[in-house]
Amino acid sequence: MRYTQIATAKPFEGSPKINLASIIGASPNKPILIKIPVTGTRPLTISADNLPKGLSLNDGIISGKIEKSGNYEVTLTATNSLGKAVKKVTLEIQQGNVCVTPLLGWTSWNAFAYQVTQNNIEETADLMLKSGITEYGYNFVNTDSGWQGQYGGKFDAVMPNEKFPDIKGMVDRLHQKGFKCGIYSTPMLNAFGCSMDAVPLPPGCTQGEPDDRFADERGGVGVIRKERNNALQWEEWEFDYLKYDWRPCDPINAELMRKELASLNRDMGFCVSVRARPEYHTYWEKHCNSYRNNPDSIATWDNLLEIYRTYFDFIDYVNKGHFFDLDMLDTGKCYLFEFLEYFKNPKHGFNEDEQIVSYSIRAFLNSPIQISSNLSFMDEFELSLYCNEEVIAINQDCAFDFAKPVLLIEQGDKIVHVWKKRLENGDLAYMLLNLGEGEQTVKVHLDECYNVRDVWAKNDLKPTATLNEIMPPHTVKILRLSK
Repeated sequence: MRYTQIATAKPFEGSPKINLASIIGASPNKPILIKIPVTGTRPLTISADNLPKGLSLNDGIISGKIEKSGNYEVTLTATNSLGKAVKKVTLEIQQGNVCVTPLLGWTSWNAFAYQVTQNNIEETADLMLKSGITEYGYNFVNTDSGWQGQYGGKFDAVMPNEKFPDIKGMVDRLHQKGFKCGIYSTPMLNAFGCSMDAVPLPPGCTQGEPDDRFADERGGVGVIRKERNNALQWEEWEFDYLKYDWRPCDPINAELMRKELASLNRDMGFCVSVRARPEYHTYWEKHCNSYRNNPDSIATWDNLLEIYRTYFDFIDYVNKGHFFDLDMLDTGKCYLFEFLEYFKNPKHGFNEDEQIVSYSIRAFLNSPIQISSNLSFMDEFELSLYCNEEVIAINQDCAFDFAKPVLLIEQGDKIVHVWKKRLENGDLAYMLLNLGEGEQTVKVHLDECYNVRDVWAKNDLKPTATLNEIMPPHTVKILRLSK
């Protein structure tokens, strides 16, 4: 029986609610695309007051360009037969001001691995719309490794393989539906995400002989730099985000790509993966929208703990627009976990409480949240796991007061952690974790009496000056406290 009760997601029922961060960033004179996420009974209407010159609203999607830097306050209103919701949003227009809050979206790797096709991407986007996932703010659809062919085209860049016959058309269609689109690459000569027996191997953004300054992983990093070639190609295809993946990551290769992305006529979010080591934190925390230093997520408890613990090396460096990435979600039905032989063991796979823990640590610790399951198999539990607007609001909160641990107990199999953060309206949020192997009483004394809300269940609890939970192993509680 599940310990953490979660409210059932009903994205197309009830009065309207606008599920958007209070700050959205973009660069001047570069395309802006904002799908306004709204839950509630359909039909509903969406309007925007004080849209700056250069932007327009059509079918719930704001698009266009803003010429001048500055902060622009826009009032959004959603109305249906049951009521009205109003939200004030600040558009922060500054050069390079992208992914101000953690990315929300879907990515292909765990769901489809290197078997991913253009049809998988477009069908998933349609499922996100049909199921209502997009109405909670999930606005990115990211294609991981598996799209690459060989070098060619007018920019002499990596072209798509036969599984992606019309990658520009795919991006255009997703943009029309309000999605932003991500793509994958690497500075290595040969990309991750394929068998080393594959012929030819999918290439990265360098060519030629290996540069002996860098590791020899996947053939090493080539001396012929093709970052600009590939960045220009992605600009022509109109991608919005890059996952740049190599091991070990270093600021030299990261900066060569970052400066090319910054020079484009469109904003592109920049994620460095997979081993962005702590000693280079001064670069990652200034120049990368997100950065990883952990193993791939594979839906085992030991793996989840290992990923979670990598956050502690970066706890003091996370800041607005620059987040530590706890990797894509390992929930739901994933092709990768079924296909690879070393996952075929009795210990593979999460129960429902463990899936809630997996989601919760990403949400509370301000990681990007990237769903990576095959949504055609999604059930009510999985939809409700992804679509709790109160949990997502903590991830997207614009106080940018990042979580710190207030209790860390580790004694043998006893692992009890409690995290705290302050939210932009003055509320406090706590995450209580029992990560060990036995039932534990988790107690936190507060400085005064607070109103308490169980965020996952969307239930108000009794006011208290002490948080006191009896928690089974591998479980979580997220509580929101107000005066």
